[in-house]
Amino acid sequence: MRLRKWPVVGIISLIAISFLFIYLYLLDIKKTRVVVEEVEIKEEVKEEEKEEKGYEALFLSLGIQRINPPLKAKNFTLENLTGSKVSLEDFQDKVVFLNFWAISCPPCRAEMPSMEMLWQVFKDNEFIILAVNLGEGKNKVNSFMQKNDYTFPVLLDSKGRVASIYGIEGIPATYLLYPEGRIVGKVPGPRNWANQDAFDLIEYLLSKKKTS
Repeated sequence: MRLRKWPVVGIISLIAISFLFIYLYLLDIKKTRVVVEEVEIKEEVKEEEKEEKGYEALFLSLGIQRINPPLKAKNFTLENLTGSKVSLEDFQDKVVFLNFWAISCPPCRAEMPSMEMLWQVFKDNEFIILAVNLGEGKNKVNSFMQKNDYTFPVLLDSKGRVASIYGIEGIPATYLLYPEGRIVGKVPGPRNWANQDAFDLIEYLLSKKKTS
């Protein structure tokens, strides 16, 4: 009877050894996967850091004050040139270029052709320009826009209430907003928005919008 037990014991041993080898093999695969994932994560972090440095460079080249962490923009409601009410919160899903200006301001007028170019390039994306005119009549502003073939949206802050809320001390002044109304940049004074750095910055903000 004892002689008959040996084959059974041998088979059991072989099975046990096989399971041990399978376990060790699977464990090695798991360790390899962990190492690969760690390498991939490190590479992603490096890419994000590289992208962030490029982002900072765009802010610097355009003379934009970066707001980090972003601040929640205060909502407001103003009329546009057709008399409709427009609120900032209507554009929660968009990158917002919020500009304060007046016809009587020469630097404002100088900046507007490049703003129109920016609008033409990105108007079909999740991007909006809100050009808030300060204290000038609807007819005057409408005539100015038509005369110069400017097509970006204009809002009328006839009493300067919104400019006061945003602490505007000089114009032109621009704020750049992420989706959900988060201010990421402040721009005192005029800029040339019709250049590659400006286009790259808006592209970057739009890409962040897609992942936010």
